[in-house]
Amino acid sequence: MGAAVALVACGGGTSMPAATHPYPPTGIVLLSLKDGARVASTAIGSDPVAVIVSDDGTTAYLADSSPGDVYAVRLPGLAVAWKQHVGGAPFGLLLQGGDLYVSLFDGAAVDVLDPATGARLGTHPLPQGPAEMSIDAHGRVAVAGTRGRVDWMDGTWLPAGNGFGIALAGGVLWTADYERAELVPVPEGRRIGLPLPVFPFWLAPGPNGTLLIAAEGPTEDTDAGGVFSYDAVSNTFETLARPRDPDQVVQSGSTVLVAAHGDRDVLAIDGAGTSVWAKGAAAVALAPDPAAGLLAVIVNSHE
Repeated sequence: MGAAVALVACGGGTSMPAATHPYPPTGIVLLSLKDGARVASTAIGSDPVAVIVSDDGTTAYLADSSPGDVYAVRLPGLAVAWKQHVGGAPFGLLLQGGDLYVSLFDGAAVDVLDPATGARLGTHPLPQGPAEMSIDAHGRVAVAGTRGRVDWMDGTWLPAGNGFGIALAGGVLWTADYERAELVPVPEGRRIGLPLPVFPFWLAPGPNGTLLIAAEGPTEDTDAGGVFSYDAVSNTFETLARPRDPDQVVQSGSTVLVAAHGDRDVLAIDGAGTSVWAKGAAAVALAPDPAAGLLAVIVNSHE
């Protein structure tokens, strides 16, 4: 992650032709979910790493890691509604029960913010390295981390993969063991090796109970990684793509979307094949906004 001082553009976004205006080095880009055409973009922060969109599609929340800030950005105009300093290298974002949860990777905690104002509502101390978050089968916030366990806000925990990714898929809470290149369901604890020697970073629910996996290559930015779909019923993997440094994978409708940071683009994978969107954008995180027909893309050329 970069360590530069934040350079923040708090004005509205720009709706400009991609051919004449490059993507910002750090910030947010809005693409059409239909065809990947650029709708707007603006520079925000110095080390953005995560994004999530509100259920009503009117606000995107961004985590700016090195400065330790969280932003609320209005959609589609991209004006900053609020900025909250949380410190601790914010990593993951999750909306649940009317609150915004922010995992602090260096802060050993999850902060709870008011989505409307950014005010801090509470803090939950956790072991060092809390990362991606998910809702479990009981509607509770579960947090993956680099201590080989899943943690909940009430202080309970269970053994899990030692890594960053977690997702609820097919009624099962899945975690990733990064260095061992394995998936680990919780609480079952059995280990499932990936079909290639790549390292699972991000997990997300896919269609029909499947699990989507974005995995990095041995050398993050230069070696091919892998994007996979895993069917637990048949215990089979499908390789969807082999981009360099796929930082995030998400499902939107019938399309799988991948932030391919090493290739500097976004992949859109569906029954018709694979399309390349936002060529030249250093994509690290994605959040579909189906209500508005938009895809929020976080770009970070320093990550």
